[in-house]
Amino acid sequence: MSSPGSRQQGERRQHEDPKRAARRRIAESTLEAIERGTYLDVDIKDDIATSKRNTRFYHPDTLLSSWASSQPPTPALPNKVTLVEISTLEGARLLSGTHSDDAQRKIGVLNFASALRVGGGFRSGAQAQEESLARSSTLYASLTTATAQQFYTLHNRNTKGGYYSHAMVYSPGVVVMKNDAGDWELPLKVDVLTSAAVNAGAARQTLWGRTAGAKEEVKIEAAMRERMARILYLFENQGAKDVVLGSFGTGVFRNDVGTVAQIWADLLFVPGARFAGSFENVVFAILGTSTFETFREVFAQYGHG
Repeated sequence: MSSPGSRQQGERRQHEDPKRAARRRIAESTLEAIERGTYLDVDIKDDIATSKRNTRFYHPDTLLSSWASSQPPTPALPNKVTLVEISTLEGARLLSGTHSDDAQRKIGVLNFASALRVGGGFRSGAQAQEESLARSSTLYASLTTATAQQFYTLHNRNTKGGYYSHAMVYSPGVVVMKNDAGDWELPLKVDVLTSAAVNAGAARQTLWGRTAGAKEEVKIEAAMRERMARILYLFENQGAKDVVLGSFGTGVFRNDVGTVAQIWADLLFVPGARFAGSFENVVFAILGTSTFETFREVFAQYGHG
């Protein structure tokens, strides 16, 4: 006899949106592959073990805060920018194709993370950038390590009114196994940097946020600028010369798209930008025509539209 809880769960799933149900099943098969350590004829046991062992947590008070006074790499790298209306997964595959002859080359991928839950809602079929990464790769194995759990413990104790913190997790050698449709693909290793953007929507709804008005927007932008700079600095320190970025925190966290695009430009494009020579290839993988057009308008001012 089934329990009341299992019956209720079954009833909920009967009324589940078909697309969400499909994404949930994709996540389940990914978790099964991680548990087995194999998919198709590919053995990923050692890759998972190595990624878990080398996962690193960066506390908000780490030396990443010294990015502004640090020296950029010499000689400067070309910082070739590609702005394209594709997913993060497609962006990583695009970069891998440009250097298919160099297996040691690192591709860095920014994970627009939930600060509170590993993979956000990927296990229940939710659809966002982090969920796509989690259900298509071995990222979950890294983020459930004791090392990475410090990130979630920190933020669950104190959300700081939606600002969260500059804490980050770096997961090297994550194996991408699937495409956005959930089809198995040849393995692609990427380094995933997990960071939570400011939840601007939540910050605006605090008592201070409701009364501060424009001052709150200035505060949000300053926090995002510092966080995004640290993201680039960590990628640089880890030797990831090819990176996939995007419209960080502009979905459910409701950061202004134009502001986020301008911050990336200030850090990467403007004359004298600290990270103007830090990378060889930077792919901005942007989904949504309106968001993409806003990025293009901002980047065009610097010859990258």
